[in-house]
Amino acid sequence: MLNYGLISTAIAEDNTRLLEGMRLLAELAHKHGIPITWAIDTKSAPVVAKLLTAWHTEAGDVPLLTLDIKPMWNSNWEAQQEANPGNSTDAMASHVVTMREKLPEYIFKEWEKIKRVLPWAEPSVAGAVFKNDVFLRALEQTGFQGLWGYHWNQQDTEDETEPDTSTSEPEMDRGGFGCFYPLEAATFSDAIVTRETPDESLAHQFKNIVGIPYQTAGHLTEGTDNLRAALLNGTAQQHYDIYVENIPWNPWLSYVEHIDPLTVAQLGEEGLERLDAYFAHVVSVEDTKPIALSQMVDDYMFHCERTEPTAVVAKNIGTQDEAANPKFTLRMLYCDAACEFAFVEGGMEPVEIRNYTSERVMQSDATKPVLTGFSPIRHRTELRITITVESIKAMPYGITVWGDHEGLQLTESNADDVRWIGKHSLFIRLTLQSGKNEFNLKLTI
Repeated sequence: MLNYGLISTAIAEDNTRLLEGMRLLAELAHKHGIPITWAIDTKSAPVVAKLLTAWHTEAGDVPLLTLDIKPMWNSNWEAQQEANPGNSTDAMASHVVTMREKLPEYIFKEWEKIKRVLPWAEPSVAGAVFKNDVFLRALEQTGFQGLWGYHWNQQDTEDETEPDTSTSEPEMDRGGFGCFYPLEAATFSDAIVTRETPDESLAHQFKNIVGIPYQTAGHLTEGTDNLRAALLNGTAQQHYDIYVENIPWNPWLSYVEHIDPLTVAQLGEEGLERLDAYFAHVVSVEDTKPIALSQMVDDYMFHCERTEPTAVVAKNIGTQDEAANPKFTLRMLYCDAACEFAFVEGGMEPVEIRNYTSERVMQSDATKPVLTGFSPIRHRTELRITITVESIKAMPYGITVWGDHEGLQLTESNADDVRWIGKHSLFIRLTLQSGKNEFNLKLTI
């Protein structure tokens, strides 16, 4: 099943244009049975309240509260620096304590303003650009269960925080093509690296907030970080179909899209026809379930005790010669609570590595582990594989054996996880220690 969620930001200075775009989008989405999650703030809520109330009753639309804690965060940090000159440790400790006290109160007051105009609404999902663990805990305390807005590949985002306050900075957005529990890494980093089953009490600590991508398919093609862009360059249906094709090897999979009402108002007749046709295509897929983001969060929490690993395979386009004749290979992206890997068909080692248990940056070639040995030996109906990897530090890792291996069954392994990605590949998830690492797999043919 592919859970489909449509989000639209109902915030703008031009209220007339905003309401026009909202009506156009709602008419098309509701026509196809697609509920909309409307991202609002305390300023726009009174403007859109009447429409949202009607659409909630008629089509199941719900609001999402957008929050910007950055001004408060930076202002308090500056105050703590002034109060503790020359002592960044004390300043940081005081800063975090103060934010833990102030953020829940701030979020509660913002939601109370929403309740005045939307008394039927319940706190469920918030949206934010600036985010960190303190903010996530504050959302949890105030009854929220999800945070929307995790972007794909934002490591080049300009950092406007002080250079000597690393623990006060928001964590870099992690991936963004799958839902996850963002507090899982902070709760027990050792357990998620090894993919061991966590203690039930620890699981309860991280399982209260679900991280939701801003735009699921943003990783498939550059410049398609919203639905309007995908419509204009003709990739919207193609991207959706890729995720439909990836349903079989993903126990839980979602597809989240964002489109702004103001851009909908600017689409024109042809653009609106494209959007209508696209929505028709989405709901025509038997395995599609259009739901509001609040329902998506509930479904994820019900089915996923921890961050569910996600593997997405898509065509990767390279060029063979100067004439730029297209050469199609496959590219696989994998993510779980501890890491994210990118593989290109033909290569066993990941071409990109993001380690979520330490720094939120891409591993450089100098620090990447090296696959020094891969030895498959067949004996009668058994296939024994020995894998040797050298690493300069302990970290999550994985390799991909491309090809159709569906005829094999795993009988023994000291790897963390072995999973079949359809007929495309066999993925082996590993945990490395510093130095030489050896892993053994036994499969029956």
